[in-house]
Amino acid sequence: MASAPSKSLLNWLQHHSGHLNVLLGRVGLLRRITAAVRDALPVSLASHCLAANIDGDTLVVGCDSSAWAAKLRYHIPQLLDRLKARTDLPALSQIRIRVQPRHEERTRTVYRRFNMSEHSAALITSIADNTADPELKAALLRLSQRAKPIKKPK
Repeated sequence: MASAPSKSLLNWLQHHSGHLNVLLGRVGLLRRITAAVRDALPVSLASHCLAANIDGDTLVVGCDSSAWAAKLRYHIPQLLDRLKARTDLPALSQIRIRVQPRHEERTRTVYRRFNMSEHSAALITSIADNTADPELKAALLRLSQRAKPIKKPK
C-alpha cells in the first residue's frame, strides 16, 4: 500500500483553511505594528506595550499596568504621527489604551512548620491551665503540642 507524500502541518493548514490565513495575516500585522510602536517609544516604556487590536482606524495598545498606560498617554500624539507616516501600516486616526496585565504563573506559597522549644510549650501550657475560656484553653493546648524535643548531642 503506497503512502501519501508527507506535508508539513503548516503547509496543509495554509492551503486548506482560508480562516487560518486570515488569522495568520492579522497576527503578522499586529506584530509589525507592535514593532513600530516599540520603535517609536522610549526603551523603558516600549517593553510594556503591544498592539492588541485594530478596530477600524483605531489602534488598541495594551499595557501591562495602569502606571505604564498613564506614561503611554503622554506619548500618544507623537506615536500616532510616527505610525501615520508608515506606508506599510493601515491608516490610523486614533489610539486607545487598554490595561492588560501579563498572565504569570503564581508562585505557590510555602508554609514553614512552626518550631517551638519545649520551654515555650511549657509556658503556653501554664497559661492554658490558668485560662477560664474553654475554647481558648483548648487552642493553647493544641499550640503547645507543636513543640519538638530538642535533640541532645550524644
